[in-house]
Amino acid sequence: MIKRLFFAFSFLAVAFFSWYFISTRPVTSKQTSPVEFEIQSGWGVDRISQELSQAKLIRSRSAFKITVVTLGISSRIQAGFFRLSPSMGITEIAEALTHATVKQVRVTIPEGLRRQEIALILDKAFQNIEGKTFSASEFITLTADKEGMLFPDTYDFDPKSGTATVVDRLNSRFHEVVGDLKISSKELERVDILASLLEREAANSAEMPEIAGVIEKRLKSNWPLQIDATVQYAVAGSRCRKLDCDWWPQATKADLQVVSPYNTYLNQGLPPKPISNPGRAALAAAASPKNTTAWFYIHDQQGQIHFSDTLEQHNQYVCAFLKQNCQ
Repeated sequence: MIKRLFFAFSFLAVAFFSWYFISTRPVTSKQTSPVEFEIQSGWGVDRISQELSQAKLIRSRSAFKITVVTLGISSRIQAGFFRLSPSMGITEIAEALTHATVKQVRVTIPEGLRRQEIALILDKAFQNIEGKTFSASEFITLTADKEGMLFPDTYDFDPKSGTATVVDRLNSRFHEVVGDLKISSKELERVDILASLLEREAANSAEMPEIAGVIEKRLKSNWPLQIDATVQYAVAGSRCRKLDCDWWPQATKADLQVVSPYNTYLNQGLPPKPISNPGRAALAAAASPKNTTAWFYIHDQQGQIHFSDTLEQHNQYVCAFLKQNCQ
C-alpha cells in the first residue's frame, strides 16, 4: 500500500513539474517586439493572469499564479505600464510586473531621413495624445541648425513631452554615439556630412565603408562627387511647402543644373551641411573609409552594387545592368 502511494505521489509530482515546466516557457521562441501592457489599480493576481493570457503573453494562468506565489511577489506587483514580449518566460514577466512605468509614446526613426520627415513621424506618434505639447512646426524651427544631428533610433517619450525635450533627446543621442565612436570635435562636421551622403547612397551598411572610400578619393582628386541625393535635397528644399511631401524626388537632367551649394554636379567638394540624419554604421564608415581602387559605383536593378576602377568599366556596367548609354 505504501509503495502504491509512493508511486502515485511520484507520478503526480512528475506530471505536475512537467506541466509546470512547459506552462512557464515563453509563448514563442522567436524574438518579438515588446508590446505595451497595462495593470490598472485594484487588479488582483487573478485579473492580471487573465489579461496576460488574453494578450497571449503567457501559456497558463494557473502557472502564472503559482509563479507569483512561489516568488513571493504578489504584494509587489505594481499598477502602471509595462513592455512585455511573448518571448519572455513567466518568471521574467512576473518579475517585470514589479517595475511599472508611466505610459510612453514609442517612436522609431529610420536612418537617412531629413528633419522634416522625422517631424512628420513624431507628429503622427503624438497625434492622439490628449493635451499633447509636441508641435511639428516648432520641431522644424528648433532643428533648423541640427540636420544630421537627430539620431535615428527607437525612443520612448512621455506623452506630455514638449518639442524642445524631444529635440534634445535626439540630439543628445547623436552626441552619445559620436562619443562611442571616438569621433573628435574637429572631424565631426565633415564626418557627419559624409555619413549623411552614405545613408542615401548605400543600400546597406556593408557597402558604406567602400562608398566612403570612393567619395574620399574623389574629394582628394578634386573630382565632382555627382551624387543625386544632394540634388534631391536641394530641389525638395525649394519646392516642398508642407511636411507630407516627396522629400527625395527622382532627379531629372534639368534638376542636375539647379543652382544650389548642395548640388555636387555643379560644385566640387562636400555639401555645406548634412543632407540626412545618419545612423551609427554610416558615421563609423565615414570616420574610417575603406581604401579602394574604385572611382565609380552603381546599383543594378536588384540593388546589387558594382564598383569600377575606370570610366570604361563603369560605362560597361551602366549598359549591362541599367540598360543605359549603350553604344
